[in-house]
This record gives sequence, structure tokens and C-alpha cells, in this order.
Amino acid sequence: MNKHILKTAATVLSIMFSVSLMAQLTLKEEPVNGHVLYRLENARLSLLIDPNAGGTIVSCKDRLGGNVELVPDKEPRGIAIDHFQSQPFPGEMYSAAYKVGEVKAGADQASITLQYHVNGIWRGGSDEKLKDLLLEKTYSLSKDCPALKCKVRITAPQNSSTLFAYWQQSIFYAGGSYDRTTTRSFRPSARGVRAKTAENNGHTGTEPFIRDFTAGWMALIDTKAKTGMTILSSYDDLDVLYSAGGNHTMESMYRQVFLPAGKSMEYVSWFIPVAGLDNVVSVTPDYIAGYTLKGNGKTGGEIAFTAIRSINEPAALNFKVKMFSALAPEATKEIGQLELPTLGTEPLTKNIAFPPVGSDPLVMQVQVNAGGKRYDFEDYCNGTYQWGENIQTDMISPVYQGKRPAQKINLSKPEKLQLHNVYGDQIWYVEGLMDDYYQLSKAVDAAYGSQTSCDRNFMSYGVTWRSRLDGFPWDYDKLLSYDLIIMGGAKREALGGTAMEMLKDYLQAGGSMLVLGGPMAYGNSRLDGTQLADCLPVTFGNQPFDLECLNNAEIKVAAQAPFLEHLDWKAAPRVKYLHKVEVKPWGRVILQVDGKPFLVVGEKGKQRIACILGAPMGSMEQGQLPFWQWNDWTFLMQQLCWWLMKKDYRFEQKKQ
Repeated sequence: MNKHILKTAATVLSIMFSVSLMAQLTLKEEPVNGHVLYRLENARLSLLIDPNAGGTIVSCKDRLGGNVELVPDKEPRGIAIDHFQSQPFPGEMYSAAYKVGEVKAGADQASITLQYHVNGIWRGGSDEKLKDLLLEKTYSLSKDCPALKCKVRITAPQNSSTLFAYWQQSIFYAGGSYDRTTTRSFRPSARGVRAKTAENNGHTGTEPFIRDFTAGWMALIDTKAKTGMTILSSYDDLDVLYSAGGNHTMESMYRQVFLPAGKSMEYVSWFIPVAGLDNVVSVTPDYIAGYTLKGNGKTGGEIAFTAIRSINEPAALNFKVKMFSALAPEATKEIGQLELPTLGTEPLTKNIAFPPVGSDPLVMQVQVNAGGKRYDFEDYCNGTYQWGENIQTDMISPVYQGKRPAQKINLSKPEKLQLHNVYGDQIWYVEGLMDDYYQLSKAVDAAYGSQTSCDRNFMSYGVTWRSRLDGFPWDYDKLLSYDLIIMGGAKREALGGTAMEMLKDYLQAGGSMLVLGGPMAYGNSRLDGTQLADCLPVTFGNQPFDLECLNNAEIKVAAQAPFLEHLDWKAAPRVKYLHKVEVKPWGRVILQVDGKPFLVVGEKGKQRIACILGAPMGSMEQGQLPFWQWNDWTFLMQQLCWWLMKKDYRFEQKKQ
């Protein structure tokens, strides 16, 4: 009887809170230590915004989550901190004074807009690309929505283009206090949701940088109190989901953006409070969900899904569940469906049983229907798998890796993408690790001399931070003026989504590209699955160890091509290491080693592409000749560049 009374009382309180959520919306000035701050509140959230501290939220309380202070009383701190990736933390905006713009306090919605003119100066350095950017940040709160909307609009100066990578950081305590082991971050990836604390994370560690994210959300949860916050951003604009130390911060790192003069870019984030969940597997505008799984793949078990309201008006949810063993993904089993009625402030839970589906580890795939809108998510369930993590015995490769949704890159492009004819031959060369062995600079000089302009940029490789490219032709007019692009060991994270989109546009406009092999190329470049990789005549995975040892095999001609003329094959150039690839139907194998492709070319429309798949590395036995030391190697590269740049008349002249 007492339990029934308590349950009834809890239900009444939940109903009362749901009703009150549709009232009490205020925005007012609040003096603090001689400064004017702004208190923004509805029935769920109480926020304090400080224009004099970078326009950040310096106080945040969730009434349903215990009404405790989430922002710590020590530096660094704050929610929605503005930052640019080219400036070391905390950057010029962290303590900058923002100008207060429009303040609206309506009956249904309240908002405040803050402005800052970026000067690009930080710690004695000056970043000219950031200078004179206008940053406008608008916080909005509605009376009937538990979530805070934060819109950041960045505008380039009227008289110059600009290049930047925006970074929004939030430093708060999920349950009002920090615990290294119970405060946990959740971030979706192709390897399953990465749940991390500051310790006890196994071989993969805290994983501060999640680059294979599959959705635009993050969550920081106090797993004891079952409270915290999720951040929902645009998946298409993101570059990295970052959490310092695994569970200290929630940070959205956006891809690098080139803005023409006077153009703007907007970033919208939703900060959604969580109460009643100790884990998160999916965040959408219509729900926030977590789950628990009991059992294993051999005997079966049960999954309990729990969901709470997100941004939009609550809707009933339909979960359609599939499962399979990560060791046999082709044997997918339909588990069934479950319904969750209209969501409110209290978490709702429904269970679904699953039969034996195969050996652990398992993969769960879920399709959710929320009022006619479809959402998909999946997770990797380790179970009794012996390594205790989604990892193989090489301690690098995942057991299971799902497919990331393609990101849609929205760029300011010319109305018509076409190559520009300029004087002389224009080449852009991205030089990576060991690419100097290819002697391409020597080949270009020999082929064109003073009539050639060869712009070079260099790759640097990092472990803790990231690989970087020291420059890129961000202006479409400049990019489309190149007759040839030579791509060395350029990695996905160094190029970024914007550069890969522009390179794809260059190729589709009829451009030419030479792709080199090496320790950082192909599989280790992590370019597989990108639109740039789709343009190449070969396919490859994202495995870091994609080089095969061939025991010094000799290069053989597989098909004739004009750029093979006058080469001394009696020298028997050899290859020690070769990238594992598959040739697409439109690719042609010109040279091979041990029956495997060494040089593949492809033509689509006006574009021409060549892929060298050998790596200039490895020792040879006495008397054997490494291909990059072959006397005719430079001449082969010279002729290959002629062919790529569509200078077919050079071969016709030789025939005459």
C-alpha cells in the first residue's frame, strides 16, 4: 500500500512539473560584482549569461535534475565557450567583453544576442585569417521546451575572405560535482557509442578525439545521480567530438571553413538537460534514449530501452530492433518491435527479449519512428568477448566498424565549376612522409623548367593532437587553375571535410591527380568512405596496416600506355611493400608486381587520375634495384605527369 501511495505521489509530481514546464519564462538583468549579467529561465532551466566573460553561461541549474549548480566555481568553466582551433586554449574570446545586442523577453520565447569583433591576437601572435570576423551568439529559451538553443553566426569582413575552424567548448559537472569514475561521457562512433570516464578505459584510453562519429550529439552523465546534459549539433558541420580527459568537458570541434568576403556561417547547438538516465545511446530532436542489455549471443537475453523527452513536443516512439554477431554480420536477425507512449519528463522503459543471435560480441541496430520521423542508431555490445573492448588482437583494428553517414558539405561555390586556363603549367604538390623518394620535384623541373609553377605544402603527423597540412588553396579560382595535383600522404583529418569537398569538385571539373603510396597513404590515410576516395580508380579500407610485403618483386608491364615509352625495363626495378587495393571497373592496371596492381590509371569525363601503390621503403638484397632508385623512374614520372596534364601532343610528336 505504501509503495502504491509513493508511486502515485511521484506520478502527481511529474504531472505537476509537466504542467509548470509550460509557464514561467523570464529574461532579466542581474547585477554581479559591478557587471550586468542576464538571467534566462523557464520551469526547467535557470541560466546566467555573462557578456563580460566571453558571452558564456556561468551558471546552469536543472530543476528536475536536483537543481544543483552544474558550472564549477573555478576556472576554466562555462557552457558554450567560443574558441577558434588556430588559437591555443583558452583563446582570445574566453574572457573577452561581448557587446549586448537584441534582448527579447516574449511570452513564449526569450532570447539574447551577443556580439564580438575578433582581432586574431592571442599570446603575442596574430592570425590574419581571424581578424575582423564578426561573431554573433544568440541564446533562446521557450516556455514549453526544456532545451536551450544556442546559435552562433560568424561573418567574414566585407572586403576580404577568411579561413577558420570554430570550436565550442562546455566545461561543467554533470551532477553538480565531478567524479573520475562515475561521471561518464557518451559519444556515437562507427565502433559503437564510446562511453568514457577519466580512468579504467582499457586499451583505448580516454579517447578525447572521436573522429569516426556517426551523429552530432554528445552527453555527459553523472551515472549515480542519473543526471547530466546532452549537446545536439549539426552532424554535417562537425569535424571532431572532443572530451578532455574522457569526461571533463563536452566540445564540438567544427570543420575548417573558407568564407568569401561578406558571407556568413551558422552553427546551432541544443543543450538538453537529462534526468533519469545513466547512459545514452541516441539523441535526436524527438527523444533521448539509453538502454541496458542482459544475456549474451549464445543463449539470448533482454534489452530494456529507456527514453525521455528532447527538444520537440513529445511523441510516441516505435523501436524496431535487429541484432547480429560482430563476427558474422551477414547473419542479421529481426528481434521485434516495441512501443513507448508519449514521452514526458519522467523516463519511460520497455523491454524486448532476443533469441540466440550468435557469439559475442553483438551489434544492435535500431530504427525509431517518432511521429512519422525516422531515426537510426546502433551500438556494439562487448559481452563475453575476450578482449574486453571493440578491438582485435593487433590492439588497433576494431572487431566491428559500421558505416558513417555521408556528411553534406555546404560551400560557397562558383555557379559553374570549370578549370581556368592560366599562363604556364600549374601544379600543387602535397608532400607527406617519405614522398621525397619519388623525386617528383626533379621530374617536374625536368619536364617544364621555368614555365612551371609548383606550389608545395607539407604534411606533419601527430599522435596526441592530429595530423596537419600547412596550407591549402581555399579559393576556388586558385584551386581550379591547377593543371595537376600531386597527393602525397595526406590524411583525412589533415584535409578535413571542406578540402575534400573542394578536391572532389576539382576532379569533377576535369582536373588531374597523382596519388602516391607510402606509410601514411591509402589505408592509413583514413580517406576510405569519403567523396574524394570515391573519385579514385581504386578502393581501399581504413586499416593502418595495409602494406603487403612482396619480397622484392619485379615491376612488370600489364598494359601499354603512352607514358611507358623509352623506359629501360631490363634494369628490373623492384617493390618491397605494396598497398592492398581493389581496382574499380573504370580503372586500368598499367604496371603490376607479383600479379598485383602497382600503377592504376582512370579516366572519367575529362579527369585523369593515377595511383601509385608501391611504397618507397624497405631494404633490397644485394644487386636488386628499388624502384625509386631506378634511373628511368624520374623519366617515368615526367611522362606520367604529361599524360595526367593532358599533354598528349608530346607523345604524338615523339611518334613523328
